[in-house]
Amino acid sequence: AGFHPDPCISYTNCTGSAFVPNWTETCCQPESVKNSRYWMLSVIGVVGIVGTVCNLITISTFIYLYCFPERIKKKFNQEFSMVSDPVFFLILHLSVCDLLYCLIGLPSYWSVYYYGYYPFSEELCKYFGF
Repeated sequence: AGFHPDPCISYTNCTGSAFVPNWTETCCQPESVKNSRYWMLSVIGVVGIVGTVCNLITISTFIYLYCFPERIKKKFNQEFSMVSDPVFFLILHLSVCDLLYCLIGLPSYWSVYYYGYYPFSEELCKYFGF
């Protein structure tokens, strides 16, 4: 019949701002989230680190291929025609977007699992949610 979370009176105030009396860090967290906290922290951390490293390697390789075609031609005696292909720029764009997600999006999820609630301001909550 679908997921129906338990009502939490101070759910909208589970941030650093608009603190409500009688609010606790565990108020807005379902039991399943509490039980998977350390597992999720590990997974988010590993995905963030591996994603950042792999995307930096991909972006730096693409930039090198784009900026130094003569050096590559001298070294390998061939040109990489893929640099002029639109798919090249599509993959580069996807790598940049993924890198931004690893650097900006995943830390906000990590902080939610670490603290048990969103510890920053309500304005940041809206921006990260966007």
